[in-house]
Amino acid sequence: MNRKNSFWDELKRRNVIKGAISYLVVAWLLIRIAALLGDILEMPLWISKSLFYLLLIGFPIYLLVSWIYEYTPTGLKRTSKVTESASIRKKTGKRLNKIIIALLVLILTVLVIDRFIITDKKGKNTFDTPAIAMISKTIAVLPFQDFSEKKDNEYFADGLTEELLNLLSQVNKLKVTSRTSTFSFKNSELKIPEIAEKLNVTYVLEGSVRKSGKLLRITAQLIDAKKDKHLWSETYDRNLDNIFAIQDEVSEAVVKALEINLLDEKPLPKSKKTDSEAYKFYLQAIHASHKSSDTQKLKEAVTLAKEALKLDANYVPAWLLLSRVYETQANNGTLTFDEGYSLAKEATNKVLEIEPKNALAYAYLADDELSYDWNFAKAKKLNAIALKLDGSNPKIISLTATLAIALGNVESAVRLQEYSTSLDPLNPDMYYQLLNIYYCADRLDDAVNAAKKCIELQPDRYAVHYYYARILLQQNKIVEAREALKAEKDEGWTLQMLSDICFKLNEIEKSEAYMQELILKYKDEMAYQIAESYSFRNDKENAFKWLDKAYKVHDVGLNEVLSEPRFRNLHSDKRWQKFIDKMGFPKNENDTQ
Repeated sequence: MNRKNSFWDELKRRNVIKGAISYLVVAWLLIRIAALLGDILEMPLWISKSLFYLLLIGFPIYLLVSWIYEYTPTGLKRTSKVTESASIRKKTGKRLNKIIIALLVLILTVLVIDRFIITDKKGKNTFDTPAIAMISKTIAVLPFQDFSEKKDNEYFADGLTEELLNLLSQVNKLKVTSRTSTFSFKNSELKIPEIAEKLNVTYVLEGSVRKSGKLLRITAQLIDAKKDKHLWSETYDRNLDNIFAIQDEVSEAVVKALEINLLDEKPLPKSKKTDSEAYKFYLQAIHASHKSSDTQKLKEAVTLAKEALKLDANYVPAWLLLSRVYETQANNGTLTFDEGYSLAKEATNKVLEIEPKNALAYAYLADDELSYDWNFAKAKKLNAIALKLDGSNPKIISLTATLAIALGNVESAVRLQEYSTSLDPLNPDMYYQLLNIYYCADRLDDAVNAAKKCIELQPDRYAVHYYYARILLQQNKIVEAREALKAEKDEGWTLQMLSDICFKLNEIEKSEAYMQELILKYKDEMAYQIAESYSFRNDKENAFKWLDKAYKVHDVGLNEVLSEPRFRNLHSDKRWQKFIDKMGFPKNENDTQ
């Protein structure tokens, strides 16, 4: 006991304890400051890791030196050789006390700055992502089969499937695969366990519809795909007017069969009810709208949705459908850009008149403010409302990822889009967006994999081979990039990428020839891409010239200007901030009006 006390007293006498405390406080400060600077300056993670291990190794060395040596007015000397009369240990101890107090005050200052300035600001600039780990139940709603005698009610069966999917996706503890992936198995010969494996789900809901006039027979069954076991099944013989009650009953039965505890959640969502004839027009409109590449079908969708609204002017799903179709028509040229987006916003605002807390309406308005008005602050404000109202909706999550990339929040965009893709694992649209976000995040290997998956699902997708080639070029895989570009059918994208590849190969004359042909043919449609290529060449004068041109023609590519890696070399130019301010990106977190 005496030995231990003597040793402890000796540690204190030699100021080893105070020295150790000082070392630990300084080490914590250095690590915390490095972490903060890492966030601000985007330093590689290895720098802070190296500092941590260096300080860790240094700690026992420092303790050993503190024990063996003593600081004196003439420098460091071995403690054993310093006489008591010549020792200044007490003065050194008092100085260490002051140093420790000063360091603790500094720690408090750093914590305040981190919590109330940096972390708070970072939190406001990022987007919440769903707690994926908390969601243990995964389900896919397969397309219900049309068993009607004339096989003329496919639109009704598909519509019922979508309505059930929408209802179940609003249950926070249930992860529901989105429509595109599940509908890829329509009329499939695969067995349920095989489909479930491809969709990465545990449960599958399937069924059939038999409709004759206003009489309905709907059969639904829930299957545990891993065990290939039926958990629940039911047949409903009802009148068409009871379709909404059937939808609610099926969704409630699924939740009950899956033993999902909803005591701490809001009540189960209910179907939006309307006149049976209006509902028929609405389902037909949905059916037509999914053929988005067919401009005539989109016009048909608008006509049918309007027919539904003639019968029920307050039917929210029809207004939401109109909003999306109008935006699609604006983007594909069926309507002018101004007309299409104006009609889309008008339809969405109508929803909020009828239903002020409709989450999708806020998300759609945010998307319109982003693409049409470039009102980024307002878009963020509206999107935040949508997330607060329904943070589990896959459509809202995907639109939030789009907004995040526009605002330069690449890390948030990655998390959001990865989650959105997990909800729709066979949808090429998801991988198309994901590959671009990975590209912006410098995760080029992941971007390549996403591009390959998109090509696998939709080989003839517009511009996907161009993006694949661009990612490969970013990796300096020039031969592979040129080979990938051969599959791109669009002339404009091909000209731009050939110009970039030739520039990379130092074939300057060829590069310039491709660039001039691109400008001659596509100066209005591809002003943003031309600016990208000039920035890629480090030709800042032409890059800014074409950015201004893109702004004048309202090139929607500018939505991603903050995240685009090719523009990073412009960020230090004083003209960059002026351009960003002109675009209207929020200057600070209070700029949300």
